[in-house]
Amino acid sequence: MLNSQSPIPLYHQLADILTEQIKSGKYTPGDLIPSETGMAKTYGIGRPTVRQAMDILVRKKLVQRKRGAGTFVKEPDPKVDLFSLAGTSQAFNTQGIKTTINIRHAIYLKQIKQDPDNPFNQASAFYLSRITQVDGDPVLLEDIYLHPELFLGLDKINLENKSLSQVVSDHYYLKPDTGRQTFKVCFLNKKKAALLGLGKSDPILEVQRTLDFPDAKESVFSRLYCRTDRFAFSQTIGLDSEKS
Repeated sequence: MLNSQSPIPLYHQLADILTEQIKSGKYTPGDLIPSETGMAKTYGIGRPTVRQAMDILVRKKLVQRKRGAGTFVKEPDPKVDLFSLAGTSQAFNTQGIKTTINIRHAIYLKQIKQDPDNPFNQASAFYLSRITQVDGDPVLLEDIYLHPELFLGLDKINLENKSLSQVVSDHYYLKPDTGRQTFKVCFLNKKKAALLGLGKSDPILEVQRTLDFPDAKESVFSRLYCRTDRFAFSQTIGLDSEKS
C-alpha cells in the first residue's frame, strides 16, 4: 500500500507499484489496467494522483491509453542489437524489420578538425552521413568516418540502401575484429534534431563506435544518434568461457 508519511510522492509510489506488477506478470501485454476511479478507491487517493502515476507509466512506455477504451499494458518495444559488429542493417534485418537507408549526401573526403574524440582528428577521412527509416519514420542518424587508404575507391560506390558492412566485406574483403563503444544521452542541434523528427529539447542516445580491422586499428569511427521511442536498442555481451 501507499505510505503517506514517506517523502516519496504518492503518485510516484503508485507508479512503482504498478511497474512492479507489470514486470512480475500480474498485468501482461494487452491487459486493461484498472480505471483511475477504481485505483483511487483501492489506494485511498484522488484521481489526479492516479493520473500522475499513469503519466509516468506512459512515459516509461509500459502502458498506452486508448481513447474510450482505457489504459492497456503495452507490448515490449522490439529489441534491435544495434551495437554488434555485424552492422546497422543486419541488426534490423535479424529482427525482420524492413528499413530504408537514405544517404544525406555523397561520400567525400573530409578534413577533420576540432574533434578530439575522432581518431581521424587533424587528418582526412571518407565521410558519410545517412538516416535509417522504419515505416517512413527516421529512427537512426549515423555520421561515419572511414580510413581513406584502406577503403580507397569507396567514394565511387553507390551506397544507397546498401549495408556498409557488406560493401566493406565484398569489395575490400575486410571484417572488423574488435571495437569500442561509448554511450551517452545528449541533445542534438536544431538541424540534426529535425532530421530525426525531434525537437532540440528531446533527449537522444548517442553512441560513439570505433572499429578495428586486422592490421588496421581505428579504421572506422561513427556516431550513432538513436531514437529510443520506437525501438529498445540492446547489446549482446559475450563472456569469455575460459576459467581464470
